[in-house]
Amino acid sequence: MIAVAAPASSANLGPGFDCVAAALDLFNELRVEPGAPGGFEVSIEGEGAEELPRDADHLALRAFALIAPLDGQSFHFINRIPLERGLGSSAASVAAGLVAGCAVSRHTLSLDQLLELGVPLEGHADNLAAALRGGVCLSWRSGERLRSLRVAASMPLRPVVVIPAERTNTSQSRARLPEFVRHDEAQAAASAAALLAAALATGEQELLAEALGADRLHEPYRAEDAPLLGELRARPPHGAAAVTLSGSGPAVVVWTPPAAVEEVADELAGRFPDVRVLALTLAAEGARTLSTIEEGAPT
Repeated sequence: MIAVAAPASSANLGPGFDCVAAALDLFNELRVEPGAPGGFEVSIEGEGAEELPRDADHLALRAFALIAPLDGQSFHFINRIPLERGLGSSAASVAAGLVAGCAVSRHTLSLDQLLELGVPLEGHADNLAAALRGGVCLSWRSGERLRSLRVAASMPLRPVVVIPAERTNTSQSRARLPEFVRHDEAQAAASAAALLAAALATGEQELLAEALGADRLHEPYRAEDAPLLGELRARPPHGAAAVTLSGSGPAVVVWTPPAAVEEVADELAGRFPDVRVLALTLAAEGARTLSTIEEGAPT
């Protein structure tokens, strides 16, 4: 049996619109083992178990089929990443399918090759790069090539993720973004992105907090679909350093110094009893095969 784990991700990291994402230690698993020939079997538990397809339309199976045949395989999914909340569930599915396909077929492909294969299915290179590489990742186009780089394995602030029950359609959310921005707004966005890079390079909390709150390109336009973003920025939890939208939302990340994580998570759970609050860390590794499978791991 082949077992693969792939992490959640928070894309559009602060001012890193469409190019920077952080992998989070919330993992989906895919287990593949030989089944009866003449078809394939699919079982799903956890998030999306009642709504995800159990045929070749499943996103992970579409990714797997790019590398290895589906026939004669049995696929079991253990999903922990909520769907359509801005936490990269689609990217995790694609990453898991690609890595499992390589493991079953014994093909060796680079992470950038997997990124090129997976982006037409996933649509968001930033999410997929983080799901494949782990840590904080940058993705970009170099001519005709799609490239990615893990620029940091950790951050000086911890993510406390606030996940409402409502969902966001990424395409509809993107439609709220303006087609053009003013030159001064573009300059401010470029400055904020450079500040983010400096904060990640130096590991300075204050720089990172300032950078994470400086987006001009997408968060202001998506606030209507993510009311928690405005509410938490207007009244952040005691001890929190910054608040960002995760992907296109509606999940929000409250970036917190490590010593204050428990206090911040408790305050958020008390203020918002109808949402899910997860105190996470960055996932230093991306999608990978698991050498052993333990009950409930990884979490």
